[in-house]
Amino acid sequence: MKNIKILGAGLSGLSAAINLARAGYNVDVFEKDDDCGKRFHGDLEGLENWSLPVDVIHEFKSMNIKINFDCSPFKTVYLSDGKELLDNTFKKPVFYIVKRGVVENSLDQGLKNQAMDLGVNIHFNSKTKKENMDIISIGTAENKHVGIVKGIRFETESDDIAASLLNNEASNSGYSYLLITNGYGSMCSVNLYVTGNKANMYFKKAYEIITDLFNIDIKNEKNVGGVGCFLLKSRLVENGKIYTGEAAGLQDLLWGFGMRYAVTSGFLAALSIIENKNYKKLIKQRLSGRIKTSVVNRFLSEKVGDRFYTYLIGQAKKDDRWMDLLYRAYNPSLRSRVIYPFARWSLSRRYRNLP
Repeated sequence: MKNIKILGAGLSGLSAAINLARAGYNVDVFEKDDDCGKRFHGDLEGLENWSLPVDVIHEFKSMNIKINFDCSPFKTVYLSDGKELLDNTFKKPVFYIVKRGVVENSLDQGLKNQAMDLGVNIHFNSKTKKENMDIISIGTAENKHVGIVKGIRFETESDDIAASLLNNEASNSGYSYLLITNGYGSMCSVNLYVTGNKANMYFKKAYEIITDLFNIDIKNEKNVGGVGCFLLKSRLVENGKIYTGEAAGLQDLLWGFGMRYAVTSGFLAALSIIENKNYKKLIKQRLSGRIKTSVVNRFLSEKVGDRFYTYLIGQAKKDDRWMDLLYRAYNPSLRSRVIYPFARWSLSRRYRNLP
Protein backbone atom coordinates (compact mmCIF):
# COMPACT_ATOMS: atom_id res chain seq x y z
CA MET A 1 0.00 0.00 0.00
CA LYS A 2 1.28 3.47 -0.91
CA ASN A 3 2.81 5.65 1.77
CA ILE A 4 1.52 9.23 2.07
CA LYS A 5 3.47 12.02 3.74
CA ILE A 6 1.73 15.10 5.14
CA LEU A 7 3.43 18.28 6.32
CA GLY A 8 1.54 19.81 9.24
CA ALA A 9 -0.65 18.29 11.96
CA GLY A 10 -3.31 20.98 11.97
CA LEU A 11 -7.00 20.40 11.29
CA SER A 12 -6.68 19.91 7.54
CA GLY A 13 -3.60 17.71 7.78
CA LEU A 14 -5.18 15.48 10.42
CA SER A 15 -8.47 15.32 8.48
CA ALA A 16 -6.54 14.09 5.43
CA ALA A 17 -4.55 11.63 7.55
CA ILE A 18 -7.67 10.17 9.18
CA ASN A 19 -9.36 9.52 5.85
CA LEU A 20 -6.27 8.11 4.17
CA ALA A 21 -5.59 5.78 7.10
CA ARG A 22 -9.20 4.58 7.04
CA ALA A 23 -8.69 3.68 3.38
CA GLY A 24 -5.67 1.56 4.26
CA TYR A 25 -2.82 3.94 3.41
CA ASN A 26 0.33 4.19 5.50
CA VAL A 27 0.36 7.81 6.64
CA ASP A 28 3.20 9.85 8.14
CA VAL A 29 2.51 13.37 9.40
CA PHE A 30 5.41 15.73 10.10
CA GLU A 31 4.78 18.51 12.62
CA LYS A 32 7.29 21.21 13.58
CA ASP A 33 5.88 21.61 17.12
CA ASP A 34 5.89 19.03 19.91
CA ASP A 35 2.10 18.58 19.89
CA CYS A 36 -1.03 19.42 17.90
CA GLY A 37 -2.63 22.82 18.40
CA LYS A 38 0.41 24.63 19.82
CA ARG A 39 -0.50 27.88 18.03
CA PHE A 40 -3.58 28.08 20.29
CA HIS A 41 -3.78 28.42 24.06
CA GLY A 42 -7.01 26.86 25.20
CA ASP A 43 -9.18 29.61 23.75
CA LEU A 44 -12.74 28.99 22.58
CA GLU A 45 -13.73 29.39 18.95
CA GLY A 46 -16.97 29.16 17.00
CA LEU A 47 -17.41 26.40 14.43
CA GLU A 48 -19.81 28.14 12.07
CA ASN A 49 -23.07 26.43 11.15
CA TRP A 50 -24.73 28.90 8.79
CA SER A 51 -22.94 28.58 5.45
CA LEU A 52 -24.59 25.30 4.38
CA PRO A 53 -28.01 23.70 4.92
CA VAL A 54 -26.35 20.61 6.41
CA ASP A 55 -25.38 20.84 10.08
CA VAL A 56 -21.59 21.03 10.46
CA ILE A 57 -21.58 18.12 12.93
CA HIS A 58 -23.37 15.91 10.42
CA GLU A 59 -20.94 17.11 7.76
CA PHE A 60 -17.97 16.17 9.94
CA LYS A 61 -19.40 12.72 10.53
CA SER A 62 -19.90 12.28 6.76
CA MET A 63 -16.18 13.02 6.41
CA ASN A 64 -15.29 10.34 9.00
CA ILE A 65 -14.56 12.84 11.79
CA LYS A 66 -15.84 11.64 15.17
CA ILE A 67 -17.02 14.12 17.78
CA ASN A 68 -14.54 13.15 20.51
CA PHE A 69 -14.00 16.78 21.57
CA ASP A 70 -16.06 19.36 23.47
CA CYS A 71 -18.60 20.83 21.09
CA SER A 72 -21.36 23.02 22.55
CA PRO A 73 -24.25 24.14 20.29
CA PHE A 74 -25.48 27.73 20.61
CA LYS A 75 -28.86 28.80 19.27
CA THR A 76 -29.00 32.12 21.13
CA VAL A 77 -26.49 34.81 20.18
CA TYR A 78 -26.09 38.36 21.48
CA LEU A 79 -25.04 41.08 19.08
CA SER A 80 -24.00 44.61 20.03
CA ASP A 81 -22.41 47.72 18.63
CA GLY A 82 -21.35 48.74 22.13
CA LYS A 83 -24.55 50.63 22.83
CA GLU A 84 -27.49 48.53 21.71
CA LEU A 85 -27.71 44.87 22.80
CA LEU A 86 -29.78 42.38 20.82
CA ASP A 87 -30.36 38.69 21.44
CA ASN A 88 -31.58 36.33 18.74
CA THR A 89 -32.64 32.71 19.16
CA PHE A 90 -32.78 30.41 16.15
CA LYS A 91 -34.21 26.98 15.35
CA LYS A 92 -30.79 25.44 14.78
CA PRO A 93 -27.35 26.21 16.25
CA VAL A 94 -25.69 29.27 14.74
CA PHE A 95 -22.37 27.69 15.66
CA TYR A 96 -20.74 25.16 17.97
CA ILE A 97 -18.14 26.27 20.50
CA VAL A 98 -14.92 24.23 20.54
CA LYS A 99 -11.67 24.49 22.46
CA ARG A 100 -8.39 24.92 20.61
CA GLY A 101 -4.87 24.02 21.64
CA VAL A 102 -3.02 21.52 23.81
CA VAL A 103 -5.80 21.20 26.37
CA GLU A 104 -8.14 18.39 27.32
CA ASN A 105 -11.07 17.80 24.97
CA SER A 106 -9.90 20.34 22.39
CA LEU A 107 -10.65 19.94 18.69
CA ASP A 108 -6.93 19.66 17.94
CA GLN A 109 -6.35 16.90 20.47
CA GLY A 110 -9.51 15.10 19.39
CA LEU A 111 -8.37 14.85 15.78
CA LYS A 112 -4.87 13.86 16.87
CA ASN A 113 -6.26 10.97 18.93
CA GLN A 114 -8.46 9.83 16.06
CA ALA A 115 -5.50 9.81 13.68
CA MET A 116 -3.21 7.95 16.06
CA ASP A 117 -5.92 5.37 16.83
CA LEU A 118 -5.97 4.61 13.08
CA GLY A 119 -2.21 4.06 13.03
CA VAL A 120 -1.12 7.43 11.65
CA ASN A 121 2.51 8.15 12.54
CA ILE A 122 2.86 11.75 13.75
CA HIS A 123 6.47 12.90 13.87
CA PHE A 124 6.66 15.86 16.23
CA ASN A 125 9.53 18.38 16.33
CA SER A 126 10.11 17.66 12.65
CA LYS A 127 11.15 20.30 10.11
CA THR A 128 10.96 18.12 7.02
CA LYS A 129 11.09 19.95 3.67
CA LYS A 130 8.06 20.31 1.42
CA GLU A 131 9.84 18.58 -1.44
CA ASN A 132 9.43 15.21 0.28
CA MET A 133 5.72 15.62 1.02
CA ASP A 134 2.50 14.68 -0.76
CA ILE A 135 0.17 17.05 1.12
CA ILE A 136 1.09 20.49 2.51
CA SER A 137 -1.02 21.55 5.51
CA ILE A 138 1.23 24.02 7.29
CA GLY A 139 -1.31 26.76 8.02
CA THR A 140 0.26 30.18 8.51
CA ALA A 141 3.86 29.01 8.59
CA GLU A 142 5.03 30.45 5.26
CA ASN A 143 2.50 33.19 4.60
CA LYS A 144 2.48 36.74 5.82
CA HIS A 145 0.26 37.23 8.86
CA VAL A 146 -2.57 39.66 8.27
CA GLY A 147 -4.90 38.65 11.07
CA ILE A 148 -4.14 38.87 14.78
CA VAL A 149 -6.22 37.81 17.78
CA LYS A 150 -5.69 39.11 21.31
CA GLY A 151 -7.67 38.16 24.38
CA ILE A 152 -8.05 36.04 27.49
CA ARG A 153 -9.43 32.69 28.57
CA PHE A 154 -10.80 32.29 32.06
CA GLU A 155 -12.80 30.24 34.51
CA THR A 156 -16.22 31.51 35.52
CA GLU A 157 -19.46 30.80 37.31
CA SER A 158 -21.38 32.92 34.81
CA ASP A 159 -24.06 31.38 32.61
CA ASP A 160 -23.26 30.11 29.12
CA ILE A 161 -23.26 32.93 26.58
CA ALA A 162 -22.20 33.75 23.04
CA ALA A 163 -21.87 37.40 22.10
CA SER A 164 -20.33 39.35 19.24
CA LEU A 165 -19.29 43.00 19.45
CA LEU A 166 -19.22 45.01 16.22
CA ASN A 167 -17.40 48.19 17.18
CA ASN A 168 -14.52 49.88 15.37
CA GLU A 169 -12.97 51.00 18.66
CA ALA A 170 -12.78 47.37 19.84
CA SER A 171 -11.32 45.82 16.67
CA ASN A 172 -9.74 46.82 13.39
CA SER A 173 -11.67 45.56 10.35
CA GLY A 174 -12.87 42.66 12.49
CA TYR A 175 -14.96 41.99 15.57
CA SER A 176 -14.73 41.03 19.24
CA TYR A 177 -16.45 38.19 21.03
CA LEU A 178 -17.35 36.65 24.36
CA LEU A 179 -17.90 32.89 24.62
CA ILE A 180 -18.72 31.00 27.82
CA THR A 181 -19.62 27.33 28.09
CA ASN A 182 -19.58 24.96 31.06
CA GLY A 183 -17.68 27.34 33.36
CA TYR A 184 -15.00 28.19 30.81
CA GLY A 185 -14.76 31.38 28.80
CA SER A 186 -12.88 33.35 26.18
CA MET A 187 -12.98 37.02 25.33
CA CYS A 188 -11.02 38.17 22.28
CA SER A 189 -10.60 40.90 19.72
CA VAL A 190 -10.05 39.80 16.10
CA ASN A 191 -8.15 42.31 13.98
CA LEU A 192 -6.78 42.64 10.47
CA TYR A 193 -3.73 44.57 9.32
CA VAL A 194 -2.48 45.74 12.72
CA THR A 195 0.57 45.17 14.92
CA GLY A 196 0.55 43.36 18.25
CA ASN A 197 0.62 46.62 20.23
CA LYS A 198 -2.42 47.99 18.43
CA ALA A 199 -4.20 44.66 18.82
CA ASN A 200 -3.66 44.93 22.58
CA MET A 201 -5.16 48.40 22.50
CA TYR A 202 -8.24 47.16 20.67
CA PHE A 203 -8.69 44.27 23.10
CA LYS A 204 -8.46 46.63 26.05
CA LYS A 205 -11.40 48.58 24.60
CA ALA A 206 -13.29 45.36 23.81
CA TYR A 207 -12.82 44.19 27.40
CA GLU A 208 -14.16 47.51 28.70
CA ILE A 209 -17.28 47.41 26.52
CA ILE A 210 -18.07 43.71 26.98
CA THR A 211 -17.72 43.76 30.76
CA ASP A 212 -19.96 46.81 30.82
CA LEU A 213 -22.59 44.99 28.74
CA PHE A 214 -22.45 41.73 30.68
CA ASN A 215 -21.98 41.00 34.37
CA ILE A 216 -19.25 38.39 33.98
CA ASP A 217 -17.47 36.52 36.75
CA ILE A 218 -13.83 36.19 35.60
CA LYS A 219 -11.33 34.01 37.47
CA ASN A 220 -7.83 32.74 36.70
CA GLU A 221 -7.60 34.60 33.42
CA LYS A 222 -4.73 33.85 31.05
CA ASN A 223 -3.70 35.63 27.87
CA VAL A 224 -4.49 33.99 24.56
CA GLY A 225 -3.89 35.05 21.01
CA GLY A 226 -2.65 34.04 17.62
CA VAL A 227 -2.14 35.02 14.02
CA GLY A 228 -3.78 34.09 10.74
CA CYS A 229 -3.12 34.52 7.06
CA PHE A 230 -5.24 34.94 3.96
CA LEU A 231 -4.65 34.47 0.26
CA LEU A 232 -6.63 36.38 -2.35
CA LYS A 233 -6.25 33.45 -4.73
CA SER A 234 -6.32 29.83 -3.62
CA ARG A 235 -3.15 27.76 -4.04
CA LEU A 236 -4.36 24.18 -4.37
CA VAL A 237 -1.65 22.25 -6.24
CA GLU A 238 1.92 23.41 -6.67
CA ASN A 239 4.89 21.37 -7.89
CA GLY A 240 2.77 18.25 -7.61
CA LYS A 241 1.95 18.89 -3.94
CA ILE A 242 -1.63 19.19 -2.66
CA TYR A 243 -2.25 22.20 -0.40
CA THR A 244 -5.02 22.27 2.21
CA GLY A 245 -6.52 24.66 4.77
CA GLU A 246 -4.88 28.02 5.34
CA ALA A 247 -1.82 26.98 3.32
CA ALA A 248 -4.15 26.70 0.32
CA GLY A 249 -5.87 30.01 1.02
CA LEU A 250 -9.09 28.27 2.07
CA GLN A 251 -10.10 30.81 4.70
CA ASP A 252 -13.04 33.16 5.15
CA LEU A 253 -11.69 36.62 4.36
CA LEU A 254 -14.59 38.45 6.02
CA TRP A 255 -14.46 37.13 9.60
CA GLY A 256 -11.78 34.44 9.54
CA PHE A 257 -13.96 31.36 10.04
CA GLY A 258 -11.78 28.59 8.68
CA MET A 259 -12.19 25.39 10.73
CA ARG A 260 -14.96 24.00 8.55
CA TYR A 261 -12.98 24.77 5.39
CA ALA A 262 -9.85 23.18 6.86
CA VAL A 263 -11.47 19.87 7.75
CA THR A 264 -13.30 19.74 4.41
CA SER A 265 -10.17 20.46 2.37
CA GLY A 266 -8.27 17.71 4.20
CA PHE A 267 -11.07 15.28 3.44
CA LEU A 268 -11.09 16.29 -0.24
CA ALA A 269 -7.30 15.96 -0.46
CA ALA A 270 -7.58 12.40 0.83
CA LEU A 271 -10.50 11.67 -1.50
CA SER A 272 -8.52 12.87 -4.51
CA ILE A 273 -5.79 10.33 -3.69
CA ILE A 274 -8.06 7.44 -2.68
CA GLU A 275 -10.38 7.74 -5.69
CA ASN A 276 -7.84 9.26 -8.12
CA LYS A 277 -9.92 12.40 -8.56
CA ASN A 278 -8.89 15.93 -9.49
CA TYR A 279 -8.36 17.87 -6.24
CA LYS A 280 -8.90 21.25 -7.88
CA LYS A 281 -12.28 20.15 -9.23
CA LEU A 282 -13.32 18.79 -5.83
CA ILE A 283 -12.44 22.10 -4.16
CA LYS A 284 -14.24 24.04 -6.88
CA GLN A 285 -17.39 21.99 -6.32
CA ARG A 286 -17.37 22.22 -2.51
CA LEU A 287 -15.51 25.36 -1.42
CA SER A 288 -14.32 27.78 -4.12
CA GLY A 289 -17.61 29.63 -4.49
CA ARG A 290 -17.79 30.44 -0.78
CA ILE A 291 -14.11 31.43 -0.63
CA LYS A 292 -14.52 33.86 -3.53
CA THR A 293 -17.70 35.22 -1.98
CA SER A 294 -15.76 35.98 1.22
CA VAL A 295 -13.36 38.14 -0.84
CA VAL A 296 -16.38 40.10 -2.09
CA ASN A 297 -17.72 40.38 1.48
CA ARG A 298 -14.41 41.78 2.71
CA PHE A 299 -14.27 44.27 -0.15
CA LEU A 300 -17.83 45.49 0.41
CA SER A 301 -17.44 45.70 4.19
CA GLU A 302 -14.38 47.94 3.84
CA LYS A 303 -16.02 49.97 1.09
CA VAL A 304 -19.02 50.97 3.22
CA GLY A 305 -17.08 51.27 6.49
CA ASP A 306 -19.13 51.87 9.64
CA ARG A 307 -22.37 51.47 7.69
CA PHE A 308 -21.60 47.74 7.37
CA TYR A 309 -21.94 47.25 11.13
CA THR A 310 -25.04 49.48 11.19
CA TYR A 311 -26.58 47.29 8.50
CA LEU A 312 -25.81 44.07 10.39
CA ILE A 313 -27.28 45.45 13.62
CA GLY A 314 -30.38 46.52 11.72
CA GLN A 315 -30.81 43.06 10.20
CA ALA A 316 -30.29 41.43 13.60
CA LYS A 317 -33.47 43.17 14.77
CA LYS A 318 -35.29 41.05 12.21
CA ASP A 319 -34.33 37.74 13.79
CA ASP A 320 -36.41 35.77 11.29
CA ARG A 321 -34.05 36.92 8.53
CA TRP A 322 -30.68 36.86 10.30
CA MET A 323 -29.73 33.23 9.60
CA ASP A 324 -30.99 33.53 6.05
CA LEU A 325 -28.89 36.68 5.66
CA LEU A 326 -25.76 34.86 6.82
CA TYR A 327 -26.43 31.92 4.51
CA ARG A 328 -26.93 34.18 1.50
CA ALA A 329 -23.92 36.31 2.41
CA TYR A 330 -21.61 33.28 2.53
CA ASN A 331 -22.76 31.63 -0.70
CA PRO A 332 -22.15 32.71 -4.30
CA SER A 333 -24.73 34.72 -6.17
CA LEU A 334 -24.82 36.47 -9.53
CA ARG A 335 -23.87 39.70 -7.76
CA SER A 336 -20.84 38.16 -6.01
CA ARG A 337 -19.63 36.51 -9.24
CA VAL A 338 -19.79 39.83 -11.07
CA ILE A 339 -18.06 41.76 -8.29
CA TYR A 340 -15.36 39.16 -7.47
CA PRO A 341 -12.74 40.07 -10.15
CA PHE A 342 -12.87 43.74 -9.21
CA ALA A 343 -12.94 42.96 -5.45
CA ARG A 344 -9.84 40.78 -5.71
CA TRP A 345 -8.04 43.39 -7.84
CA SER A 346 -8.97 46.20 -5.46
CA LEU A 347 -7.88 44.32 -2.32
CA SER A 348 -4.63 43.20 -3.95
CA ARG A 349 -3.78 46.84 -4.64
CA ARG A 350 -4.81 48.02 -1.18
CA TYR A 351 -3.03 45.23 0.68
CA ARG A 352 0.00 44.44 -1.40
CA ASN A 353 1.33 42.00 1.20
CA LEU A 354 -1.57 39.63 0.50
CA PRO A 355 -0.47 36.87 -1.93
